[in-house]
Amino acid sequence: MVDYDEEVAGNLLFLTLDAEARARVLGLAKAKRFHRGETLIQEGSPDRDVYLLRQGEVEVQTMQEGFIIELSELGPGAVFGEVAGVTQGRRTATVMAKGEVEVLVFPGPELVAELRRHPTASKLLDHITIHRIREKKEKTFGDE
Repeated sequence: MVDYDEEVAGNLLFLTLDAEARARVLGLAKAKRFHRGETLIQEGSPDRDVYLLRQGEVEVQTMQEGFIIELSELGPGAVFGEVAGVTQGRRTATVMAKGEVEVLVFPGPELVAELRRHPTASKLLDHITIHRIREKKEKTFGDE
């Protein structure tokens, strides 16, 4: 069993859950490691896993008209991959390891279903997803 306090410290999404829900959510997780330059998520792919970054940093980027656009860099405690998990669509960005990275990988549909049972977590998940979609739009197409 993954230790809750150690794994989700600093991530508000998981902190909104009660102890029982945290245990269910962490029961879904699998730890995984990536090396510098490895792709965790590939833009356009159909997978829906959601990630919690335990150690290291990742770069989030997208391809627009043949150019790579950096959307953000994320560090420990960050959740990513939630857009595909929530929308059930294809991946909207590529995420690559900037160095040695350790993540918890959650099956997106199961994680989202559990978070939807908790009003505060559900609202926060929607807020995070909308923010990421807007951020990508602004960085790729500008303010319209």
